Amino acid sequence: MKKLLTALLIVAAHTAFAQGYTVKTQLTGFPDGTKFYLQDLDAQYIIDSAALKSGELQLKGKLDAPVKGLWLYARHDNKFYYCNLLMGNEAVTVKGDMKDFPFDVSITGSKIQDANNRLVALTSAGNKKRNELIDQYFALKGDSAEIKGKQIWKVIGKIDSVNDVATAGFIKREPNTFAALRALFYARGKYAKDSLQHIYNTLQPDIKKSAFAQRIASYLKIGDVLKKGDMATDFEAMDEKGAKHKLSDAKGKYVLLDFSTTYCGPCMASITDLKEINTKYADKVAIMTVSGDGGRDMWMQSIKRDKPEWLSVWDGKGIYGETLLKYGVSGFPTFVVVDPQGKIVSHFSGYGKNADGKGSLITAVDKVLAPAK
Repeated sequence: MKKLLTALLIVAAHTAFAQGYTVKTQLTGFPDGTKFYLQDLDAQYIIDSAALKSGELQLKGKLDAPVKGLWLYARHDNKFYYCNLLMGNEAVTVKGDMKDFPFDVSITGSKIQDANNRLVALTSAGNKKRNELIDQYFALKGDSAEIKGKQIWKVIGKIDSVNDVATAGFIKREPNTFAALRALFYARGKYAKDSLQHIYNTLQPDIKKSAFAQRIASYLKIGDVLKKGDMATDFEAMDEKGAKHKLSDAKGKYVLLDFSTTYCGPCMASITDLKEINTKYADKVAIMTVSGDGGRDMWMQSIKRDKPEWLSVWDGKGIYGETLLKYGVSGFPTFVVVDPQGKIVSHFSGYGKNADGKGSLITAVDKVLAPAK
């Protein structure tokens, strides 16, 4: 019976793929005119947006894959409100009050989402408490802030452990759901490779063909994830003209790998640092921006916008390709510095400004290259 239901879900997803999606809302607490955005979580790209009128709006279009992880979100009074959608090209309705975001919003109309709702229900209590503690942490001030901060993170660690157990139980009970496969991929580092391989091997054939399952297959294929101190692994990708380039083409220089996506805010903010590095260390560093975009057109938008004077490449596989998985890219931007001998000497994610206003990327590169000046 379970196999039949799963098969029906897959057929429904592929049938709906040709029809397009519709997201409707019935919301309270938000003033008219509040703008909501629908964002592709993988590509970090806003698909559509609309303003509320009497708590209602409608978003329509066509997703470029049978199943997608999406965010429906808005900002109001300097607060961020969101809920997670896991759906295909189908019709869903989002109901709730402002206070229900993100974990208590009702999302109906999709069997794919139903499974995700069951997973969210298992961890919502812990995640609510976690969010409260995070707010408390950032509000800390005074001499005791460091001690109190450590206590808060200790409690958060316990919450995360409980949620991990609950999520692992869901994956075990419902492995042939997209919700479980997505959760499994996010938690991949907490599983032994043989355990992941066993789960993958026992997936139903049609589920195993899905992009969600193929992410896990790619991860299993790459071997150990690279970290600081490891020798870099060579890879190949194409530039905007279609010419192929390898990491190993850069000889006698440091290589700064910039893993990014077109519409990632911190990635865009880091462009200033990248331009400074490209000028300041022109004789010592070769920059290679490696795009995690899902499509070529989206990647080309970043090239037209940023006009990089360094090499920008794309391998056509998006954020779940072997290269990004091998280099441990779990967020954007991720920066990896490889020395002239091919050794990874720096590996970090994120971008921001230091207290002195200096960018975190140029600060990190200066630190690595100071002995080489």
